[in-house]
Amino acid sequence: MRNLPLFAGGDLVTRLARERDPVRAVVELVWNAIDAEAETVRVTLERSDMDAIESVAVEDDGHGITSDEVQATFGRIGGSWKALATRSKNDKRGLHGKLGEGRLRAFALGSRVTWASESVNTAGDRERVVIEGAKNRADPFSWDAEPSTATVTGTVVTALNEQDRSLNSLLNDSTLTTLTSHFAPVLLNDDTLTVVFDGARLNPADEILDDTTVEVVLHSDADARISVRIIEWRTGKHRAVYFGEDAERFVVEMSGAELESQTAFSAYVTWGGFDVDSLSELGLGEMASEPAGAVWRATKKAVREHFASRRRLRRRDQIDEWKNKGIYPYTEEPTTEAAKAERAVFDIVSSALVPQIPKRKDGAQLTLNLLRDALKADPENLALLVSEFVALTEQDREALTKLLSETTLAGVIRAANLVTSRRKFLAGLEHLLFDPEDSKKVGERDHLHKILEHELWIFGEEYHFMNSERGLTQMLRTHLQLEGLPDGKVEPVKRWDGKSGRVDLHVAAKSQEHDRVRHLVVELKAPDVVAGRKERDQIEDYVNVVVSTPAFASERARWDFILAVTDYDEVIENSFRSDDREVGLVLEPEQKPGRPAVRAYVRRWSDIIAENKRRLDFVTSSLEFDPSLAEGLAFIREEYAEMIPEDLTADERDDSKAQRSAC
Repeated sequence: MRNLPLFAGGDLVTRLARERDPVRAVVELVWNAIDAEAETVRVTLERSDMDAIESVAVEDDGHGITSDEVQATFGRIGGSWKALATRSKNDKRGLHGKLGEGRLRAFALGSRVTWASESVNTAGDRERVVIEGAKNRADPFSWDAEPSTATVTGTVVTALNEQDRSLNSLLNDSTLTTLTSHFAPVLLNDDTLTVVFDGARLNPADEILDDTTVEVVLHSDADARISVRIIEWRTGKHRAVYFGEDAERFVVEMSGAELESQTAFSAYVTWGGFDVDSLSELGLGEMASEPAGAVWRATKKAVREHFASRRRLRRRDQIDEWKNKGIYPYTEEPTTEAAKAERAVFDIVSSALVPQIPKRKDGAQLTLNLLRDALKADPENLALLVSEFVALTEQDREALTKLLSETTLAGVIRAANLVTSRRKFLAGLEHLLFDPEDSKKVGERDHLHKILEHELWIFGEEYHFMNSERGLTQMLRTHLQLEGLPDGKVEPVKRWDGKSGRVDLHVAAKSQEHDRVRHLVVELKAPDVVAGRKERDQIEDYVNVVVSTPAFASERARWDFILAVTDYDEVIENSFRSDDREVGLVLEPEQKPGRPAVRAYVRRWSDIIAENKRRLDFVTSSLEFDPSLAEGLAFIREEYAEMIPEDLTADERDDSKAQRSAC
């Protein structure tokens, strides 16, 4: 076997080889097969007698890998040959992969991975190429080639789970839905392609509830348009937005949860003007420079308008159903403005209450009549009808009636849900960080990082925008964007020792008061790490970069650095600049003219969680809501199933069994 060195920065190779997202690994390997012009791709999960996954195989009938292509295909990370091409080898399909990272992500499925490929080389000879990879080697890959008598081409990728890593996320019900949404565009557009996962064929056509494509003008120029294809799924909770250059290749994925919270959907955004730079900036959302920022804003508007329209349509369908059943309480069309207003309010409120309206015809008719009478006699007494469903006391009923005169019922529900969800999250986070057994499974980047980037309120409500796991150079670009300065040509930012730094969470926002720019940089450590001199020096290095680098110079900017840990030693405690140990201030250099104000803290998670609980207590006490650790962990499992250790996801089934047994 010949060794195959990888040409890439060691940190990139190490990071990719340590990826622990099995579903994403399967996605990348299937895309590689599709790019190899396969017509059939099969993902097979081999199980042990204990039903644990021992190996994962991805088999395709594509053109395979030739000995001429090994170096180009496997020898460079971040510079794939695909980056120079737009079509596959024989011009059958548009190419998806660009960075050549998929093969390293395969190590999320096992510590040893083999590519066995049958192909036809440039000389027209058939050959068998075998590439072996092991994540614990300095040069991960080795390969060999020999003549072959096989009559078909294709590749089989086999990942052996020799370390008994938990791959239970591949068995989740949501995995099939996630894979279906990923490959929906190419499967819907290519009748020759079949993808089978663990015996189940991905068939997005059967899962589609609605498929709508809208054209959106990007700028004032009517010719600058993006296409937004919105597919609503019948099942699952998957909500995502994909971006790509054409209708099949979508290389950037972003969460769509903030655009629509009720319906599972995928939005596929196509624009021929995308390039590598604009695609890479989409992760900044509203903060992205043009044209990426304009694409994101247009996409957000289009998706929200689509679902608002869909809700209006469902409301009309519901009203028509009641009319056809003869239970709609109005028999004539309204003739006055007051009657029209009353009818409009009735239609909106009754549609919102559909889940609480009895299914039986007589019960539904009685409820609709009560609602009509409440609106007609005294709209302010609408809360009387709601009380029939939630058994409000007279005092609470009066309070709700008064509240609805000042806001909306939907607004009240959203506010209460926000507070209770936050309390459940705090309880769940407390479990992940401090449970004697489960905290050992929690990693800083694999789990804490991914969860916290969706719950930034825990560090302060003012931080609304985020760059997740970016280097110091990207942190500088964000700073320049908020300052309104050009960020196109930025010199690489290094630490004092000449190395590139990588921050965990960089949160930045421009304050509306006095045109200030605030930055928060959070450095995360795994629950089992007790912070000491090494960790304190790491934060101080970042502070020195901001203070000493001329490009960061700005009197308007304030930088807060927080090292978040479960505990710290005496070295840290002796560094505190205040008697108030809870604050944890360890560094606050004097602000110099023309330079930013900088502070550094070391905070215990117990203090951060306690502060947030105190802020929420005044509401949750009124709501009579105090979640247990079990409820908190259940919330984390439901909301972040793909971001927590797989053992904890699996435990949910055991907990359910235990609860049923106790009943």
